[in-house]
Amino acid sequence: MDGSSRGLRLAICFALVLVLPAAQTPPTLHSRDEWRVVDKECRDVLPAQAKIRACLNLLSDRHLSTAYLASITGEISSTFQGLRDYGNAIKYKKIEIERTSARQPSSSGDALPASFGAMSLRYTELGTLQALNRQTNFGSQSDEARRGATEEQNSYNLALQYNPMNYRAYRYRAEIRSQFCDSASAAQDMEAAVRFAEQAGDQGAARDYERVTLGACVPAWRRE
Repeated sequence: MDGSSRGLRLAICFALVLVLPAAQTPPTLHSRDEWRVVDKECRDVLPAQAKIRACLNLLSDRHLSTAYLASITGEISSTFQGLRDYGNAIKYKKIEIERTSARQPSSSGDALPASFGAMSLRYTELGTLQALNRQTNFGSQSDEARRGATEEQNSYNLALQYNPMNYRAYRYRAEIRSQFCDSASAAQDMEAAVRFAEQAGDQGAARDYERVTLGACVPAWRRE
């Protein structure tokens, strides 16, 4: 491991110490210029390694409102994804979710709060990161792959709890259920994916889903 990698890992550990306790701290008022600070000192920084360091440094800024922590950790997660470091991408996606889940408003009537849709999207993104990590780092027949697939399916389950019309979550969960040899549930999920995509007006996705051939059953993953 070279010096830059060691330095980045130390920065990650330091940021985790600061971010996780802050998840319990209510957001404070912030000035209208703070978004510019986040852009300048995190989002707009290049290249990727420098961006991660800059965003981690910003997380340690006690003067910045805690309301920005979720956005910054989400930026870190997506940057690690671009580097194909899926383990760290997953870690920071989970921190992003933790930072936002405690502040979700309660549902009123039949309306879906915008924040519920955003949380559903975050859990869908977490599931796709877990899929990439599984496909990149574990043999398809291994116990590690099965555990990763189970975590991925749980992420889609949570995505659908927040938004029962999330057609992408249905499509991705169908894939996992097919690999778990649950063909009936996989077929139901694909039907739901097509139906809700059509209702959302995403005819392209609906047509693509109708043509999908799901992954084959992995006998080593078969549920008891």
